[in-house]
Amino acid sequence: MYKIIFSFFFCLTLTSTVFAQKDEGKKKKNKKTITADPDAKLITPTDVAFDEKSGLFYISSPGNHGIIKRGRRGGAVFAAKDLLHPRGLTTYGGILYVADSNRVVGYQLKTSKQVFEANIDGATALHSIACDGSHLYISDKSISKVFKMTIKSKKYEVISSDIINPTGLYYDKKLREILILSSQETGGGVYTYSLRSKEIELRLTINEFPYLEDITFNESMSYYITAWGADHKENVIIKINSSLKREARVIQSSTDGPSGLLYIKRTNELAIASEYSNNLNIIKLGY
Repeated sequence: MYKIIFSFFFCLTLTSTVFAQKDEGKKKKNKKTITADPDAKLITPTDVAFDEKSGLFYISSPGNHGIIKRGRRGGAVFAAKDLLHPRGLTTYGGILYVADSNRVVGYQLKTSKQVFEANIDGATALHSIACDGSHLYISDKSISKVFKMTIKSKKYEVISSDIINPTGLYYDKKLREILILSSQETGGGVYTYSLRSKEIELRLTINEFPYLEDITFNESMSYYITAWGADHKENVIIKINSSLKREARVIQSSTDGPSGLLYIKRTNELAIASEYSNNLNIIKLGY
């Protein structure tokens, strides 16, 4: 009798252990991890994109001609290598689009396979990139032009050659406008380009920190801008209201050289590519 009871409990314990090991294996298998590549280091990072599905960040790193993919808690690999001078990034439809010197290249987020490439004649240093679903908008600070490219046909046109030193771009879906930053010591600021009327308007001038880098929106009430002072030593993150009518307010000062930034809706955070510190900084926003 004792032998029968002992055998029963032994089998029960063994079965529980096996199922526990299977469950543990499933958990480990389902957990997304990135194996670190020691060569995948950020060197003068300039912009950041975010994949909502995987929770991974993509950062352009022109110092080593690549795009770095990393998680929130580290672990970095190259998502793309051997680019020319990658700067602006944006994601749409499972594809990461990169403004790379005089061309735009695209990579599948899931596989890192290149699926798009289009050259822009006359472009020399493409800076920022935004997408409305059918078109890409790309700024070139060096020649003071903003381009509009149809994704399907790869045909493009110049939508602005009057805004001096255009840098950051943001597509406002609700108003159907492209916000364009002009980075210059005097006379620059935040412009809007209406997709309906094709008109360009200077909406806000920022005098104290005139060298504007990038812009993002919290999908509610505020835009956030990275900007540098006239000596390029004092760097700030600026907050302005959605109407673009009130004066800008500095929410953070830095010496890290903040460049590209992106609002992460699900965590209410700003992800910032910092050129001087070679880092991706993440700050929590208040409500």
